[in-house]
Amino acid sequence: MFEFPRIPTPLDIGRTLAGHPWLAAAGALGGGTAFLGYSVLYSGSQVFAPVIKRIKDRRAVALTFDDGPTPAFTGPVLDILARRNVRATFFLIGRNARTNPDMVARIVAEGHTVGNHSWDHDHRGAFGSRSYWAAQLERTSRILFDASGKSPVLFRAPMGFKTFSQARAVQRAGLRFVAWRVRAWDTLSISARTITRIMKNRVRGGDILTLHDGLEPARRHCSQEQTVRALPQIIEYLRDRGYRCVPLEAALDFPVYESTQGISGKGG
Repeated sequence: MFEFPRIPTPLDIGRTLAGHPWLAAAGALGGGTAFLGYSVLYSGSQVFAPVIKRIKDRRAVALTFDDGPTPAFTGPVLDILARRNVRATFFLIGRNARTNPDMVARIVAEGHTVGNHSWDHDHRGAFGSRSYWAAQLERTSRILFDASGKSPVLFRAPMGFKTFSQARAVQRAGLRFVAWRVRAWDTLSISARTITRIMKNRVRGGDILTLHDGLEPARRHCSQEQTVRALPQIIEYLRDRGYRCVPLEAALDFPVYESTQGISGKGG
């Protein structure tokens, strides 16, 4: 007669590991590797520093856009938001902002919040030193201040990756990490319908939602046209569900801009 195998108890596992120290070492190594991966790769991880990924108002959501300004896509996104009287938050790349200062000024003039998204969004830079990150942050904040008169307190790590050295630089600069709870994955080659479906299936009140209006300096051959196409449907869905779209400036209980010219003198 068939019998289900007995499930090992914690005591059984403990005895096995005690008899085979290499298994215990391998388990510890695997657990440590998994924890490190979670700490670095998970956008909402708070191992290295506090991270904001939701807002308190459960009747609202915060639309955020990364990697701009890129006029071909940021301009149409701003037009859609203006027609629907929606305010959002834009995490801007310093190099893109330097090339398009008028677009930065427009974002702020139209009532949107701006945040720091590093100087060049280098994927290898996630593991840079504290001085590397201090320079990335200060250079970007200075460009944003010159273009708009605003020096942001909010910082979104490229790809959401965080390290101890980066966190020290961010905190030393007086900035705050902002992640997200729902990501549209709209930097992939997916349709506007798929982008919209992802947002519809996952959104809840109080969420920070992430889309992309710009291109990283290394992604100039790509396009965010599908994001532009999806945005009106996303806004319509959110309103049909009774959610207000708010910029982080209105959603957080602390100032999102420095009162003086940003982080100069804080880094290093």
